Amino acid sequence: MIKLELAVEKILERLFAVERDLAVIRSNYTTKDQLAEVQRDVAVIRSNYVTKEDLAALEVRLIKWFIGTAVTLAGIVFAAGKWIH
Repeated sequence: MIKLELAVEKILERLFAVERDLAVIRSNYTTKDQLAEVQRDVAVIRSNYVTKEDLAALEVRLIKWFIGTAVTLAGIVFAAGKWIH
């Protein structure tokens, strides 16, 4: 009888430990609302991605600025050289 009582006591201790562990696991669950919020955040992030078209347009603008700046600087250098001599 004593062995049975000790066995039941150990079983109850293990059961309480499992219940406690389960409570900790449940407390860390993600709710549907939290998951929906993360999905909205990801949608906002994705909407701000740079597309290939955006990069192509930026490349064209940078090339135009580079050529314009190079022509302007060349003109300034030639004008300065003409004025110096």
